[in-house]
Amino acid sequence: MSPASVERLLIQDARLLARRDAPVIDQEIESARQRALEVFYQWQDGMVRFQDLVPFVVVLEKKVDLNRALLKWEQEHMMD
Repeated sequence: MSPASVERLLIQDARLLARRDAPVIDQEIESARQRALEVFYQWQDGMVRFQDLVPFVVVLEKKVDLNRALLKWEQEHMMD
């Protein structure tokens, strides 16, 4: 798990998954994403270790992986 892959998960994949039914946002995924983003920004500022992100990322990564096909479809159709 690299910083770049975590950033992609938080800024792109999990965000898209939480907002797939816009304007209704999946609050469970969005709140997990927001908590992870806060820790990610703290890591960027040198306040926490990268390993502190792991518990947050594991949960989001599992949700994204379970919805990989949906995310792919969303990304393809949002580009149109």
